[in-house]
Amino acid sequence: MGRTKISSLILGVALLLILGALMLTLGTQNDLIGLAAEATATALPSPAHTPALTWENASLDQIHFGEPKVVLTDTMGLRIVEWISNDEILILRDTSPIGKRVAIEVFNVESRSGRRVAEGNIWGKPVWSLQKRAVTYLLYDESRKTISLVWHPLDGQPVRIFDNAVQPIVLSPAGEGAMACSRTTGNLRGKVYAPPEREIRIGFARFAPPARTLGCGWKYDTAVSPDGKWQVVYNCEHFLLVNSEAGVIKELDLGTEVIEGRAFPRWALDAQWSPNGQMLAVVATMDRLPNQIRFLLLLDPWKNGLRAVSLPYGFPTELSWAPNSQFLLVHGEVGTIPPGFGLPRALLVNVRSSEYREVKLYPQGMLAGNIAWSPDGSLLAFLCRHVEEGHLGKDIAICLSSVEVGK
Repeated sequence: MGRTKISSLILGVALLLILGALMLTLGTQNDLIGLAAEATATALPSPAHTPALTWENASLDQIHFGEPKVVLTDTMGLRIVEWISNDEILILRDTSPIGKRVAIEVFNVESRSGRRVAEGNIWGKPVWSLQKRAVTYLLYDESRKTISLVWHPLDGQPVRIFDNAVQPIVLSPAGEGAMACSRTTGNLRGKVYAPPEREIRIGFARFAPPARTLGCGWKYDTAVSPDGKWQVVYNCEHFLLVNSEAGVIKELDLGTEVIEGRAFPRWALDAQWSPNGQMLAVVATMDRLPNQIRFLLLLDPWKNGLRAVSLPYGFPTELSWAPNSQFLLVHGEVGTIPPGFGLPRALLVNVRSSEYREVKLYPQGMLAGNIAWSPDGSLLAFLCRHVEEGHLGKDIAICLSSVEVGK
């Protein structure tokens, strides 16, 4: 009889413990649900990194882009230069509503924080040295009325290399410094900052700006190969392969288009090295701007191999490589958003087969462009701006879209 009472008591205590635990669990779940709802209401989640993308043998259908998230806004203007690590983007930010004052900044997409590197009347696009984590740019000095070439390590102080400089900017051997075209001599001139520090010059007079045929003036752009050994510099007249260590400059031919019996040379608006350094993807046009004529060219600079990829009308205007050097994300405009803004679209192109598919990257009612794929391929950055009832949103923003390789 005593044993029965004890067993009943034990059973009762056990039931009370189970009931208490159940109530505690339900209460905790309700609290968690409340906290999750609160967090959802107060903050958008960051685009998640995909730590181990299976790019090997991936197909066009396996690559998926997540919904874009705004990570940085500005009312005056932003431009993406390039990714300088898997978490950092080099950007340009307008700092004055009038004039040409621009800031060069490093924006960390994980911490959502920026670091200002330089500010002033910066002319053209800066060039990044991956090997030395330094940026080089042309800076107009208002007081002295001259343009200077500046070398600026992120962990050091800016150094003015020489005055009276113009584009193109070219990295010195091994990315250890910078060069630009001297307006005085027409040569590429600069310095190497690895010991021993020394000056360096390369003959450039026959390619020196200004351009003479299509009136594109003093403009030149630069794309540096992943290993830093080769660079292409290009404008409306020339597409040049440069090795600053050997002092070699080779002009490459982008071909011609024949219209009504007249041959028009193609010229590059944009050029991007594949991550393996074996190929250049080029957005090309012909004749004078403005025009809507665009070509996607794939160029093997070592064999002078050139291939055009046929794309729908409106493509390409911009492009960016996936990390496996097989896929290109290509931006284009396929119509208008009232009252006349370009309607953005994106294609994913297999450069081996020339096959492509449209990807649903940009939400409806959003202007977008300036695309840049992170080195590991897990994130895509681009500029974005909403359009509502025919009016632009007040903020220009950088959006991030996560990228996954599925089955």
